Amino acid sequence: MRRLFIYFLLFVPACLFAQYKMTSQKMQDPILINPTSINQLLALDAAHNLGLKEFNPGSTLNAKRFWLTDLVNGNKMEWAVFNRQKAGYLISVLLKAKAGTQLKIEAGSHSVVMEAKDDNWQRATAKALLSLPAGKTIISLELINTSSPVDIKSIELVNAAEKQDIEKRVAASKGDCTWMKDAGYGIMVQGGGWSYPPHGDKKPWPGFAQDFDAKKFVEKVYEMGGSYILWSATWIDYLFPAPIKAIGDILPNRISKRDLIAALISECKKKNIRFMLYYHLGHGSKEVLLAKGWKDSSDQDYASRQKWLKTEEAILTEIGNRYGTGLDGIFLDDGCVWYPADFEKLGKAVKAGNPKRVIAYNPWIAPSLTPFQDFYCGEGFDGSTTPYKLNNGIIMEGPQKGLQLFGCFVFDGPDWGIYKPNTIIDTPKNWSVDRIVDLTHKLVQQHYTIAFNLLMYEDGSFGEQSFKLLKQAAMKLKRGEWKNKEGN
Repeated sequence: MRRLFIYFLLFVPACLFAQYKMTSQKMQDPILINPTSINQLLALDAAHNLGLKEFNPGSTLNAKRFWLTDLVNGNKMEWAVFNRQKAGYLISVLLKAKAGTQLKIEAGSHSVVMEAKDDNWQRATAKALLSLPAGKTIISLELINTSSPVDIKSIELVNAAEKQDIEKRVAASKGDCTWMKDAGYGIMVQGGGWSYPPHGDKKPWPGFAQDFDAKKFVEKVYEMGGSYILWSATWIDYLFPAPIKAIGDILPNRISKRDLIAALISECKKKNIRFMLYYHLGHGSKEVLLAKGWKDSSDQDYASRQKWLKTEEAILTEIGNRYGTGLDGIFLDDGCVWYPADFEKLGKAVKAGNPKRVIAYNPWIAPSLTPFQDFYCGEGFDGSTTPYKLNNGIIMEGPQKGLQLFGCFVFDGPDWGIYKPNTIIDTPKNWSVDRIVDLTHKLVQQHYTIAFNLLMYEDGSFGEQSFKLLKQAAMKLKRGEWKNKEGN
């Protein structure tokens, strides 16, 4: 018998044993379960079978972290957790799967089997509670019935006894999306210290922030009928056009003396235009990440991640307090970097100075990352077709359920912004004045909004055809500058 076992070990392919070997758990070990909050267990942090693939495109210090991909029957992941008191937990899994896919979630001697109800990305919820014992235990997830590969982002756990209180806190945290429902369309630009003129080199920083003509820019948006502006405070580079002390203390060369954002808000108020900020946390720059608290490693630890989050909270709190009610919304990009986090705490920082401010974390193609937000970022959604069941602009079903529908897309291109010299702005494809007019009527009727992302040169000028189309549509719709003018 012993000889047969040795023969088996020598000649059976090693890959057959891979599923029985596990990687080590990352970040917090054990993960401390908070009985009064939403607990997020990221698949990429779990101990899992060797050889499982990560969908994790290369990024600076591995900042972008998405999910485990192409899992099949028998694949398993585990998290060591510590729970102070035995309780029943509601279980949700953020995954991409076919309807009917079954998963087994186990903790100690108790387990639940749950099933994906939809195709593609979804937040699947178990019907039964998972009994989580007190003390240290292992929570495992295993695929037990799937006909096609599955992607898994995370498990979320909510103490059933605290569900109603959490829902009350979510409701109390909500900003005021009322203005979005009747806004029609707005104008988004990803312009900043990275922007170039039509020809030649760009100004050295902070030249853009110091010289940009806020009045002229807002007047152009008004001509195009934009009811709000979505302005990129940071994007391809982390160059914030205002003297934000929390940034200046760690990155003094990445802020400006002039407060361009305040100047834009001031001009917007004169035209009754709302103002939102797009915020990119700067994960493309190693210098920025290290200054904010990241380790100089592709493997972050729990302490460095918490230090980074604390830094971001200080930055966002100062921004919120500085602009108060003049700042109507914040679009936080790259939810894959923010998640997992205490989004309730983070949301209070983002809404500092204005509790009515609307906020969102961009999930890209994944499900909504937290109920502690207000609208769906809708990256790439142009509003032409609406694959959402809506009630007064709120998404009623699917992975973005409960959020105000919003969308933004590249109107001209070739990209979201100009960060290379001698860039030629494309003519908008398949867009006409009548199409913009028809879309606007639809937006107002169904109570959601779309931001046209326009390329903008360093001097604030747009593509000639882009500006012309939107101006003519605004004239026809009697929006912005043309609201009370006759004969247009």
